[in-house]
Amino acid sequence: MSSIFKLQHIGEPLLEFGSEGRHMDVRFGLIDHGPVDFSLDRTKTVKVGVIGSSRTVDGLREWFRRCESIVPAKQSRQPNLFPAFPGSGIGGPFRCWFEIDDQHQRILATSSISDVVREIADETAIKKAVDLFIEEIRDLSQLDRPPHVIVCALPIEIIERVKNLRIAEEEALGSGGTGDSEDADDPENGLYEDFRGALKAASMPMKIPIQLIWPSTYDNSAIIKRKLARLSDRRVQDEATRAWNFFCALYYKAGGTPWRMIRDRKSYDTTYLGISFFQDLSRGSLRTSSAQLFDERGEGLILKGGTALEDKHDRNPYLSRDDAHSLLKRSLGAYKREHANYPARLVIHKSSRFHDDELEGLNAALDEAGVTMADFIWMPRRSPIKLVRQGDYPPLRGTAMRVDQDSSLLYTRGSVDFFATYPGMYVPNPLILRCQRRDRTEWDALLHETMALTKMNWNNTQFDGALPITMRAARQVGEILKYIPDGVEADPRYRFYM
Repeated sequence: MSSIFKLQHIGEPLLEFGSEGRHMDVRFGLIDHGPVDFSLDRTKTVKVGVIGSSRTVDGLREWFRRCESIVPAKQSRQPNLFPAFPGSGIGGPFRCWFEIDDQHQRILATSSISDVVREIADETAIKKAVDLFIEEIRDLSQLDRPPHVIVCALPIEIIERVKNLRIAEEEALGSGGTGDSEDADDPENGLYEDFRGALKAASMPMKIPIQLIWPSTYDNSAIIKRKLARLSDRRVQDEATRAWNFFCALYYKAGGTPWRMIRDRKSYDTTYLGISFFQDLSRGSLRTSSAQLFDERGEGLILKGGTALEDKHDRNPYLSRDDAHSLLKRSLGAYKREHANYPARLVIHKSSRFHDDELEGLNAALDEAGVTMADFIWMPRRSPIKLVRQGDYPPLRGTAMRVDQDSSLLYTRGSVDFFATYPGMYVPNPLILRCQRRDRTEWDALLHETMALTKMNWNNTQFDGALPITMRAARQVGEILKYIPDGVEADPRYRFYM
């Protein structure tokens, strides 16, 4: 193995918006050009359903009205980092109407909420809370004109009852890591996965994506009590950023495409696949595989795969030859049903090394489909290497260093010139990209498209995401798939998992 240590900087990838407009930043691109699927011929109206207590529904509707006008930017020396939200109307960044019709509104009975709060057993309380919302989601889905997306405006009492403090405590205390998580600002992160996952899985058959929202998103005075004082450091973003992220998620979940990656017209038709594993509820410690398939438009397809085996050397999960073959064959089949053809090139991401059995199965599936170009890249969760930049700030996002012929380091979090700062709170960890198969693709192209894939996150309009969407989606998908029993077909569309 030869060492190369070639240091370089990968420029910020541009994204495509309406009328083929381009910009490196999601928010400024939407302001200037609108969403990539915007059409002058048809004004889009996103019909939003709302379920909650009388207080949360009223609060959310009031915030909707406030967001129809400009939400001022946060006072900051970095205006590009915290731009104002221009308003949710037809002249706003999404060029559409967001409409809450009275027939799409459901108020939960106070007695039903109290019944959940009084329940002593955690598991039963979560089930009751899920049933409470599912009944209303089902009712909305059976209307002649159902909403495109449903917002579950959680009452504070239910949040405090169903959040899983045990998981929250473990994550807050950490495992010795830097805490450099791109989910640090996500209000749903780590606090009530059981409820969230169970609700999203149970609502899937109704075929309407849902969005959960806490009162602290739309009400600056909302206070959610903490049973443990050390867990009281949850940060809330500024109001304009909250509006950006919320309406972007609604737009995507309602079937819109806010932006997409730019594909060189001369490049091959490429799709990206992430393979991950999640703990299966019904089988204890066994883990099940899943595949996250994305194209350049961000259309995501999710598939549940076979049970994982455990490598006797490093104890990492992996797939048998047959299960790897089956998972990729089904993934390519799903892609073909959507696009009427197979991709010319496939990129597979995985967090652990590809086992020899997996390689054999994946390669066989590619051969059968006639896909002759593929890149298999695994990305360890922690890099053993960090770079230091002269001065006070971390390396620039996009800084890359070739480690050897098959490996490269890439900073996807770091200082950003467009923001004129490093927007994180901790020393960033670079990604390590290790190739186990690389057909014709130049390293620079691999690094550039990995950077672009970090921008394909419709839950966050700040573009410097740490992980490519193929890897980031893994956790979201697993937290929901584990509630779907074997033999039940999960909806393949990613908008049901985010």
